[in-house]
Amino acid sequence: MRTFSSPHMIINNSQGMISVDFIFSLILCAGLCMVMFALTFTLSMAEIAQYITFSTSRAYVAGHIDPDKQNEMGQNKFKSLTSNGTLAPLFTTTDAGWFKLSNLELRGGGASGQDFSKDYPYDDDRVPLTGARLTFSARVLALRIAFLGRTTTDGESPKANLTAFLIREPTQQECWDLQIKKRYEAIVDLDSRYGVLADRYRNKYVPMEDNGC
Repeated sequence: MRTFSSPHMIINNSQGMISVDFIFSLILCAGLCMVMFALTFTLSMAEIAQYITFSTSRAYVAGHIDPDKQNEMGQNKFKSLTSNGTLAPLFTTTDAGWFKLSNLELRGGGASGQDFSKDYPYDDDRVPLTGARLTFSARVLALRIAFLGRTTTDGESPKANLTAFLIREPTQQECWDLQIKKRYEAIVDLDSRYGVLADRYRNKYVPMEDNGC
């Protein structure tokens, strides 16, 4: 015998609501766990990327023959670290991976006058801001979570600048052109009896107190 329930009894029936709440909570928790995992993993990778920036800057600022050779040493250090068998799967120079390192800038001041003081202005007289800067992009943070939405408004990967400012050492060329050469030119101009020294200077053999600037 078929029985019919009144519409009032159907509306008051709450069977299965706990299952809906459980599924909703499970999806929400899973989404939050994904966000927390992506955030903590990104912070860990940012520390490694900061080390790459520092190592690149340290290789760049060391004294060498000329500024171009210093720049080459910094570029080679960056390529060596990003192509390392352990780090290469984590960091790429394209948008294919979870994390991207790009836009390497090496500024050493000196005769070029290029440093980071315009990007990071200050009022007091301080040591020039020289060293290396990289752009760190975290594609893993560009997520779309159920019930939470997107983590970014435009869908682009969050980016940040990583900097490592170190004092660049003068190169052999800069020491010679800006200090040693001018000093010995002034000594030779003091008296004509320094002709012997002048001859040595023309042959680039001059007495030196030390090998620094």
